[in-house]
Amino acid sequence: MTPEVVFDGARLRAVLIRGRSERMVVTFDYRRDGRDGFSADTHSTNFARQGFSQLAIKTRANDWFVNAETPALEEALARVARGRVQALGFSMGGFGALRFARVLGLAQAVVVSPQVSPLAPWDARYRSEARGWDEALGDLGARAMPGLAGLLVFDPFVPEDLRHARAIRALYPGLRPVRLGFGGHPAIRTLRGAGGMRLVQEEAGARKARAQPIRDAHRAARAGSRGWWLRLAARGEAGHPGLADRARERAGALPIRHGDLDAT
Repeated sequence: MTPEVVFDGARLRAVLIRGRSERMVVTFDYRRDGRDGFSADTHSTNFARQGFSQLAIKTRANDWFVNAETPALEEALARVARGRVQALGFSMGGFGALRFARVLGLAQAVVVSPQVSPLAPWDARYRSEARGWDEALGDLGARAMPGLAGLLVFDPFVPEDLRHARAIRALYPGLRPVRLGFGGHPAIRTLRGAGGMRLVQEEAGARKARAQPIRDAHRAARAGSRGWWLRLAARGEAGHPGLADRARERAGALPIRHGDLDAT
């Protein structure tokens, strides 16, 4: 499987691996602390086994794919998007999936803890990275796609992400909400710590993504998730100190699993 660079800019990059089926899955870089350059060209063996083409959209910086090269990238994506196109994105990558949904002609998207904008007035987490934000290029309201099917996965106990989810649902009402309580940001931390990321990929690649398998896997992973108990404890500190103490005690007895704990 030979990666084919279909857009090669200084700030944005798109890499295609062609498959044998008519289905294409598009992925987007997620926000990463200390990002310095493009991520390596990799692919999903799960998608490859099913014969899906894979199109990876990469950015050199945490800029939510919005910069001077965005219009040229859109032109390139319009040329290569073929067949049934589906997308998967986490956090910043979820924004990317929604931002480019129209030009890709997406039939379905699975987005996890996306932002409606990195400059949303209720969210101060990303403002230092969104200096010089181009609202005309980044506005999801101008690119709403009410008929887009799929899943919007989020943790309702992350206040900023809950408000992002509500705003996104107003623009993309075809996305079904999947609430993973105390999953963190992104909301699949508990699932990831239990080795359940393949399940999210499977639903993203399915012709009709299902919410219930993701909910069930999250529920099954909670008891063994140190991160889940710590997030529960943090929530309980204000009004339920006894619950918070018990949750911290449970967390202390559990091993640390890669990807399960919140970033610090």
